[in-house]
Amino acid sequence: MNRSAVKIGISLIILLAMIPLYYFFNPAVAKEKASTSKNEKSELHAKASAAPKKQAEQKDAANESQKKDQEDITAANKNEETVKEESVTTETASSDVTKEIQRDFLVVIDPGHQRHANVGKEPVGPGAAETKMKVTGGTSGVATGKPEYQLALEASLILGELLEKQGVKVIYTRKTHDVNLSNKERAEFANQNRADLFIRIHADGSTDKSVSGLSVLTPAKNDPYTKAIYEESLKASQLILDETKKNTAVKVNGISYRSDLSGFNWSQVPSTLVEMGFMSNPVEDRNLSDPTYLTNLLTNVADGILQYASLKK
Repeated sequence: MNRSAVKIGISLIILLAMIPLYYFFNPAVAKEKASTSKNEKSELHAKASAAPKKQAEQKDAANESQKKDQEDITAANKNEETVKEESVTTETASSDVTKEIQRDFLVVIDPGHQRHANVGKEPVGPGAAETKMKVTGGTSGVATGKPEYQLALEASLILGELLEKQGVKVIYTRKTHDVNLSNKERAEFANQNRADLFIRIHADGSTDKSVSGLSVLTPAKNDPYTKAIYEESLKASQLILDETKKNTAVKVNGISYRSDLSGFNWSQVPSTLVEMGFMSNPVEDRNLSDPTYLTNLLTNVADGILQYASLKK
């Protein structure tokens, strides 16, 4: 072994011996290294512990979000149900109010004429010197041979039934042909019952067989006996006319203003008269004896009356 090798060996031994002495005289370095190692281990442990915790928190958050969404959906459904319930309630309440109005609405229906005419005379109006026949027998059908008083009662009963189905109270001046009621007495009957509307049902006649069509008669504006009922009578008459115009099978002539009718002049309640058509016209006469045609026509009349009743609320 040469001297150089010996020197190197001695140098290595000395160097190795100095390392422990370095850490002995510099404990901070050793502590820092140990601390670093410990921190690294703690971080790894914390990360390992935090992973499942974070997953749990994420799961909880997802569940909470899902729960909130479900609550929102439930609330929305509840609100929708509430709106529906309120809508139904409002609808029902509105319907009930309409029925109540109609139930309080009284219509006196006067089927025109009677089996036997009364040729006696009566004043055309209160205090009038002019007189008229109390009640005539009316016309008759040129094709059917049916008397007007019979058709008028048939139509009146149909109209009354239609109105009663809608909750309207109905009273008839007659329900048989064998009565003796003057036009004055019929109007007074409506007055005594405090009718909201007095409607008179008739059919027309003419020497000209080509004449046809429905007309609505109403008190004239210049009639001294009907000033108090003129406006309301016209409202009812116009509404009835407007509804019948919707029926394409019926020819509608319009409104006729009359001051010569005892049934109007003695009335103290709104009054109107429907001339359903001309029994002197063969086609119209047959139509008026057709149950479908007649019911459809009277449905229009009833609709007009209901429109008028709705204005009285």
